[in-house]
Amino acid sequence: MTVLPRSLGLVLPPFRGIIELVKVVEYAQAVHIKNPIHFDRKFAIAAGFRGVVVPPGFLNPFSLQPRSAKFDVYNIDEKKALAGEWTWEYFGVVCAEDELHGQSVLVEVSEKSGKRPMNILKIETKYLNQEEQVVAIVTDVTLEFKD
Repeated sequence: MTVLPRSLGLVLPPFRGIIELVKVVEYAQAVHIKNPIHFDRKFAIAAGFRGVVVPPGFLNPFSLQPRSAKFDVYNIDEKKALAGEWTWEYFGVVCAEDELHGQSVLVEVSEKSGKRPMNILKIETKYLNQEEQVVAIVTDVTLEFKD
C-alpha cells in the first residue's frame, strides 16, 4: 500500500445521526453502570434531564459514520493500526434521541522511531446537537506501525 501524505486539517465527511436509546442502555449495562439516569427514562426526566443520559465514553467518532471512512480519508493501513488513546471532553449533556452531527479533523501527525517505528495520528471529532451547541469533543489517537 502506498501511503499518501497526510495533511493537517484533513476532514472526514460530515456525519449526522440520532442517539438510539437501546444502544445507550446496552452500553450502560455492558460497563455495569448503576445510576438509573443512564437507562431509565422516567428516572432521568425526574432528575431534570430531557431523557436517558448518555454515559461517559459512549460517544465514538465513528459510531455515526462508516468506520472505513477514517482509514480511507486518512490513508491508514488498517492491518497495521491500533487505537492509541481516547479522550472525551463534554460541554453539555447528551441524551438518547438527541440528533448529533459533526466532523472529524486530523489535528496532529507525528512519527515515533525505535524498535517499532510508527505514525501517530491525532483526530478530533466535534459533536453538535440539534440546537447547534457543541456538546462534546472526542480525541482519538491512532497508531500505525510502519513496515
